[in-house]
Amino acid sequence: MTLRHDHRSRVRIPAGYRTDEGAEFATSVIDISETGCRLRSGVEPLSPGKGLSIAIGNLAPVSAWVRWQYGSFCGLSFTRPLHSALLEHLEHAHARGALQKPGQARP
Repeated sequence: MTLRHDHRSRVRIPAGYRTDEGAEFATSVIDISETGCRLRSGVEPLSPGKGLSIAIGNLAPVSAWVRWQYGSFCGLSFTRPLHSALLEHLEHAHARGALQKPGQARP
């Protein structure tokens, strides 16, 4: 098991991903760092090493690889790290409740 070096921020951000085969799924990002994120709910069975693109909140899709999956949780590693300013934007928008789905209560 590889140890994580980046700090992960706990969040709850609506997201959607598309597999390399073209299948699309809704999900939520529950923690995020510059190098990856963890998804919860709506996660279809994904094998480690599988490629996909994920749109987190209001960001354009980024490429990622599946690192692991356990039950309804899945860990992704971004192909290219997110810029720190982009990560900061997501963290602040999440804190303000700006990334909630319509009708979704704040945690």
